Parts: sequence; C-alpha cells; structure tokens
Amino acid sequence: MRHFLRICFLALAVLFPVSLLSAQPLNTQGVAILCYHDVGPYAEEGKKANVFTVTPQLLRGHFDFLKKNGYTAISLDDYIQFAKGLKKLPEKSVFITFDDAYLSFYEKVFPLLKEYNYPALLAMVGVWQEGSPPESYRLMNWDQAREVAASGLVDIASHSYGLHYQLTMNAFGDVHHAATTREFANGSYESEELYKRRVQADLRKSQEVFEKELGKKVRAMVWPYGAYNELTVDIALSEGFEVSFGLEGGFNFPGERSLRAGKRGIIWGNPPINDFAKFLNAGGFEEQKLRVLQIDLDAIYDSNKLQLEANITMLIDRIRKTNANSVFLQAFADEKGDGDIRQVYFYNSQVPVRADIFSHVVKRLADANVRVFAWIPTMAIQSLAEKHPDDLVQAYDPKGKGWYNRASPFSPRVRDSLKKLFAEMAMYTPISGILFQDDLFMTDYEDFSPTAARAFRERFGIPLTVEAIKDPEIGSKWTKLKSETMNELTSDLMATVRKYRANCPSARNIYAEAVLNPRSFEWYAQDYQAFLKIYDYTVIMAYPYMEKQGDRAVAWLQELTGAALQDNRNAARVIFKLQNYDWEKQKWVPRAELSSQVRALQARGVLHIGYYPENVFSERRDYSPF
Repeated sequence: MRHFLRICFLALAVLFPVSLLSAQPLNTQGVAILCYHDVGPYAEEGKKANVFTVTPQLLRGHFDFLKKNGYTAISLDDYIQFAKGLKKLPEKSVFITFDDAYLSFYEKVFPLLKEYNYPALLAMVGVWQEGSPPESYRLMNWDQAREVAASGLVDIASHSYGLHYQLTMNAFGDVHHAATTREFANGSYESEELYKRRVQADLRKSQEVFEKELGKKVRAMVWPYGAYNELTVDIALSEGFEVSFGLEGGFNFPGERSLRAGKRGIIWGNPPINDFAKFLNAGGFEEQKLRVLQIDLDAIYDSNKLQLEANITMLIDRIRKTNANSVFLQAFADEKGDGDIRQVYFYNSQVPVRADIFSHVVKRLADANVRVFAWIPTMAIQSLAEKHPDDLVQAYDPKGKGWYNRASPFSPRVRDSLKKLFAEMAMYTPISGILFQDDLFMTDYEDFSPTAARAFRERFGIPLTVEAIKDPEIGSKWTKLKSETMNELTSDLMATVRKYRANCPSARNIYAEAVLNPRSFEWYAQDYQAFLKIYDYTVIMAYPYMEKQGDRAVAWLQELTGAALQDNRNAARVIFKLQNYDWEKQKWVPRAELSSQVRALQARGVLHIGYYPENVFSERRDYSPF
C-alpha cells in the first residue's frame, strides 16, 4: 500500500494501524484537524523518503477537494472560539496545520494558502531556528516566519523550544519523547518536581523566543510527536498558551477537551484524493480489531541480560507469527503461580521490585508496532496489607474465602498505596493501556475486614454481621456497594494513570459466569453491564476447560457470546480471551482446536479476540489461530 492516510496514535512513537469507518456524512458539530509536514518530492516505495511528505500536486488536489466539496477552512481563533462554545462554525469546517516549519511551507504552501484564501497553523521548534535542526532539514527563518504571520492567514504555534527529541528513559538506554518521559541518568529517575521544572522551563523559553521574534506570545502549543499528558497541558496553560494539540485523530467538539488537547489526523504516505475524501467524510475512526496475546513476563525475564534480550526477540518473533497486534504484558512477578503478588517488574516506591525491566520490554514491543497493555493486579498485591493485617479482605467463614489473598478496597491506606504504584508505573513506562487482573472480586462471604465494616455501618446505619447481610434487601445492597467500591477504585487508578499517559484505555477481566448467569453477581460482585459502561474494554475470560466445558467448548462459547452480545454494539468494547492451556490436564490446547474456537467467535460477530497463555519458546509452527 504505497498511498494511504491514517489517523495515528504517537504516544509510543509508533503508528498503530486504524481503519477508517465507512464514508458517512460529516458530523455537523465536529471539526477535523489535518496535520501536514513537509511538501516536496515523494519517493517511490522502497526508496528512502520522509513518509510525512506530500507532493505539491497532491496538496493542491487536497485543497481543490475542500473547495469543490463545500468545506470551510477555519483559523486558530475560529477553533478556539468554537472550543469555548462561543462560536458556531459552518457544517464542513476543517482546520489545516503544518508541523516543523520546513522551508517548503514558505516556498510551496504559503502561496497556495493565499491562492485559496485558506488560514493555517504553523508549528515551529524554537531551538531549530538557532541552527540545530535534526538531520538535513531545510527550515524557514525568522524573517519568513514574520512574513507569513503578517499575512493574516497564518498563525504561528510553538512546537516547543527544545522538546522535539528523545531522551533516555531507563537503564537499558531506551529513549522516548522528551515531553512525557522521566529522564534516567546517573542511575536514577528524574523526580516529578524536576520533570515539571524541565518542561516548564522549555515552554517558558519558547514563549520568550516567540515574543522576541514575533512581538507577541503565541496562543497554541503543538506537542512534539503528539506526546503530552495532563501535567504538560497544565504547564502550557500556565505559560500563556490557550490551546494545545496532540495527534490522536478524530473530530473535535466544543468543550475543555478540545482546548487542552485538540485531536489532529496526521497525513502521511502522500494519500490520494480518494483516501483524503474518506478521512474527511468519516465521522471518526475505529481502532483495528485487537488480536491479543497475554504474556507472562516471568517466562521472559532472565538475570543474564544477553539471555533477556534473546528472550524478548523470541517474544517479538512469536507475536509476528501469530498475527497478534497487542499484548497484555505481565507487570508483576508471580513465580509461584498462586496469584498472591509480592513483587513487580518496574521501579516504584510501594512494592518490592524483582527487576526493573518492564519499561524496556514495553519499549521493544512498541518499536515492533505492538500495542502494550500493562497487566496488573490491585487487591492481590500482598505488600499492601502485610504491615496492616486489618487491611486484608476477610470472610466470615473460611470456606467462603476467595482464591486470592487480597487487600480490601475499602481501606483508604490501600487505595493511596495503589494510586502511588499506578502513578509510578505510568510515569516511567510508555504503556498504551491497563488490564486489571481478575483479583477484583468478592465472594458473598466477604468482606468482613474492619474498613469494610466501617463502610457498611456508614451506609446502612447498623453493624456488619452475618445476620444483617442474610437479609435479602440489605444483602443485595451490600453486594452492590462492594461492586461499586471496586469499580470506583479502578476509576481512580485510571485517572491517576491518565495524568501521565493521556487517553490510556482501560480493560478489566471478568469471569465468564458473571456474563452467563445474572445470579453470579452475588457470588463475585462483578456486574457485566457496569463494566461495559466503565471500561474501554471488558475482557471476558472465555476459558471453556477451566469451566469444565472442554467437551463442548464451541457450543459453550456460542452461549457466552450470545449472552455478552445481546446488544451487538457491545462488540466494540469486549475482548474474548480464550484458553490456550488446560491447567487441569496440564497440556496445551491444540492449535486447530483454538482456531475453531476463534472462528466460532468471529461467526457470532466478535471483533476483539485474545488468548492466554502463549508458549513463546515452543518450536511448533502452526502459530496463528487468528
């Protein structure tokens, strides 16, 4: 595919493929923002080329298409007023932006803007104007910038003063976006205070340079690589920027979200008019269908760095051969396999670290175009309650105790520790999602911990006793409160993660029985319908062998699919995770059998499919069930 246009996520410095929705009328409330870069010759496939370059002829074709099809090109001020809810825009409004201030903007684009009378936004990197552009970029100078700004058609934006580079993120020497990465130097990670000072100093310097060269501060911040987080946006606003832009793609609507991080669709691959039309006529975009492997990092880790690298390479090779595009990657150590977690694989201040390798594995997978969700427990992290036994989930009868030892979500101490843990994971690792482990449940015998008892009394005005919860009305409300408390915990943790990793999607494991049998809400305190509303993805543990359905696996999966997708709109938010190993019989599921289960799910309209576990070191060649 030599010519194509994609809207991409660049939070991990990789382009995750997405497929455009079928052509449909433009949403009358939304604004599409186009992100261009260089204009010039575009090399044929197989030759070295800047994939973000479009030819002058094609750019003219894009502008012709906008004009002939009734689109209105809007200015920065139009966009800001629209986002603030102060201005209504024409139905087909589009905002044109260019990044990096290549000389081609002055020589090729500016004349075209004047010809069509189209406004545009031009983002400039301050330090590049001082004689240090990367590679052999030919950039505009300040005289040219002043000229285009004086025309009234072009608004200048900051592309940072000097954040358009990659800095070292861990002891392995991996690099990532400077604006969102905590620098690793001299054996330690940059603190939050130093990080914020670094970003603030850069944005302040940027405004000083623009004020000196253009006579005024600029209004817009365009994040290098589209990489930003809540901290950087807050800093930008404090330095006088009114609006900032990322690269997620999709339409922008009135509201604070469009001011804090306007979504731009990046144009690359010199897209022909047909693809350009599809982008403009689509009401948004949909992500690729997820094909997920859930990977045990315990199996990949080796204290010998050479062997570790070899294992990661084998993992990447395995992912490619299975046609998977995403991974649920174990962020914790579970050498005993009992689910009672005592160590993790990332630097933090809350839980012992087995080895600080998680960010390295994530980065290597991301560089291979694999989307990585951090698979992590919450309540089952033992160190959260070891110093305070009263924080453990307790059952009024030992026979009703859950199969994991867990810390109570009712405990403020537990919640605070988890927030710090998740914050530190997000700070130091460029993850693109979170998968909450299946330890988030409570049996009907739980929770009788002191903190749960206090929550019970506060809600119902009576002591927590066995007799009290056996009252049908109170028992039902108690189960609902337990469920809501776990849901609120994960929502708080996701808000913490998104402070450092903007737009990071959430996923949560749910037991199949909770989907198939409404009565199981009492047994697990897991509410499937609530999951669909709260999480970006609900991950159904579709394990027929674990559920004693191995002799009728396909039929059971069809029943599960029927229950899960009664409303077919749910398909976009549900991942069916199949079982690749029969733990009871201690044998791998034949790949042909797994493939037939995948086909059965697809025939029922399932979009997103994964499986667990995967034998990375297997020599068998029937790799992909997808």
